[in-house]
Amino acid sequence: MKLILIGAPGSGKRTQAKYLTEKYHIPLIATGGLLRAAVAAQTPLGRQAKTIADAGQTVPNDLIIGMIRERIARPDADQGFVLDGFPRNVVQAISLDDILDKLGKPIDAVLQFDVDAEMLIQRMIGRLNCISCGALFNLFTQPPAIDDKCDECGSILHHRADDNEEIIERRLTVFETLTQPLSDYYKHKGILHMVEAHGDVTEVTKRVKSALRGLRPKRTPVKPMLPPAATPDKNTKPKVKHVKVETRQPKLRPRKVIKPISGNTRIKKLNIKKELPVVVSKKTIKAAAKKKLDDSKAAADAKALEVKLDKQLKDLEKELKQTKVQLKKASVAEKALLKAEKAKDATLKKTLHAETAKLKKKKKK
Repeated sequence: MKLILIGAPGSGKRTQAKYLTEKYHIPLIATGGLLRAAVAAQTPLGRQAKTIADAGQTVPNDLIIGMIRERIARPDADQGFVLDGFPRNVVQAISLDDILDKLGKPIDAVLQFDVDAEMLIQRMIGRLNCISCGALFNLFTQPPAIDDKCDECGSILHHRADDNEEIIERRLTVFETLTQPLSDYYKHKGILHMVEAHGDVTEVTKRVKSALRGLRPKRTPVKPMLPPAATPDKNTKPKVKHVKVETRQPKLRPRKVIKPISGNTRIKKLNIKKELPVVVSKKTIKAAAKKKLDDSKAAADAKALEVKLDKQLKDLEKELKQTKVQLKKASVAEKALLKAEKAKDATLKKTLHAETAKLKKKKKK
């Protein structure tokens, strides 16, 4: 199954891409990951892309299309693939069709995930991801059991710096400008399927299943390589072929005869209720984001205070230890001084006793 996923940032493409790759046992091909892998593997295209990126320039279409061509031609993509993040415009879409036609692997379906802008902002502002295991959470729709802790591995959850309202609205505007022509292109080809991406993951997955139900992978013969054209002789004149042009007659479709309804047939009117998603207002989202930021600052201040107090405690313990050593030295010196004083007193007493004895002897004489 050859699939393309189109959707604004935060529409849930990556979550559904994971489901589709597991269902059909096909690889996920994302341009960002493809570029990083090519640079890490030091392929010729990867080295070229790294040189361009290091120079601060945008990677050109030709280079990205070359990487896509190289990736699709691998054996693991023979049964299909899921493209996420490519194509981004009609020029890339036409180039991709040309590549796939030559490989005999035309696109089976294009899924476009449609979400209300307010909900997209809500999803992206509240988005959290685990750096260690890649698990995704959301403060509003799928909060973690413990704040800032991953339910899967217990690591710290990360909030992207560009997930703020101003940047998100700018990205959505750019996406809508580029996507509308691309959507019209695939709609004209008859392979575009719109998927309402509101609600939880299970509901969206059901809609994806419904969109792909009954769809069979397409296969077309691989286009053979044409032999090089022979070089014409300058002395011989080219042969002119006369082709008879026949005008095609338009096909007339037979009109359907509508039979009248006979008998007491009752037509039951179905009351279909479409449940709209509950969308949180911008004010609530801003308040929640501000509260989250304040809580993070408070936690950081508490942590800094704890580190400061711990350092002060260690300094006091060190000072106390030094004081004990000094007291011990003073005690030893005091004992030595007392011992010297005692020895001096003993010597004085002995000398005094000797002088007294001498005086007594003189008096007797």
